[in-house]
Amino acid sequence: MVDKVGQRYAQAIYEIAQDQKRVVEIYQLLQELNGLYYENRDFKEYLSHPLVKLDDKLSLIEKIMTEQEEIDKNISLYLVSKGRLGDIKDILEEYKKLYYIEKNIIDVKGIFASDLSAEQKDALIKKLENSTKKNVNLEVEIDKSLIGGGILKIGDKVIDGSIKSQLASMSKEQ
Repeated sequence: MVDKVGQRYAQAIYEIAQDQKRVVEIYQLLQELNGLYYENRDFKEYLSHPLVKLDDKLSLIEKIMTEQEEIDKNISLYLVSKGRLGDIKDILEEYKKLYYIEKNIIDVKGIFASDLSAEQKDALIKKLENSTKKNVNLEVEIDKSLIGGGILKIGDKVIDGSIKSQLASMSKEQ
């Protein structure tokens, strides 16, 4: 569950990104910061440690961000200066929601018994876009235990068209 801090920071960053016409780039920045913070233990410990001076933390961010756009650097420095890099996961999640609302995007997870061809993916995306009236971001996962068919997860809705579930329901009927 996302807290109010994540919502407030995401909203502020999103508004800045819109003003600068860098919504996608800032989304990528937040993804990179999230990855760096949670995948690099030394980085996380250094920025979280109470005995490390704020100036030293900011200096590290300055060094890391030398090749970045000024706005990217400023957002990163601001999050560190306010001690909010630990909230980056919530901030990223809320930012993504704002971005998806603006761009009318929905995440769909498709779990299939075998991989889909490019044509099958395109056809599925087109059908989903027609039925949801949204731009579909399809994530495909393979689960051979489904035997055939697949499962679609659209928000909190699950559509199970797998052979495995059909066999299970047939065995319950007998």
